[in-house]
Amino acid sequence: METLEILKSLSDCNRLRILNLLKEVNRACNCDLEEVLKLNQSNTSRHITKLKKDKIINCEKIGKWSYYSLNFETIEKYPFILNVLNYLNEDIFLQDRKNLIKFLEFKNHCINSEDKQN
Repeated sequence: METLEILKSLSDCNRLRILNLLKEVNRACNCDLEEVLKLNQSNTSRHITKLKKDKIINCEKIGKWSYYSLNFETIEKYPFILNVLNYLNEDIFLQDRKNLIKFLEFKNHCINSEDKQN
């Protein structure tokens, strides 16, 4: 049943976009995902919840911030996840990459930052 749930997670474009971004940056907070992917907070949170439930991503709390990253134990167990991410070349994924590059030029973000305790 676990494999079916993972496949269901991978069947949603926005969840693939989140996973693809995490593959690029190693870890990010919800607000960074929202900004780069141009998703609203509730939509992002709903997809994050599904990905965490299926153990495709990890959540690390640092202070009041939650950082998300790929769960490499699950990816090792189900290598097709990474294979799917490596084949994403539709326009929306290419645009996400451009958005990420622009986003990383600014200093006010959480991606890969250390403990943010504001």
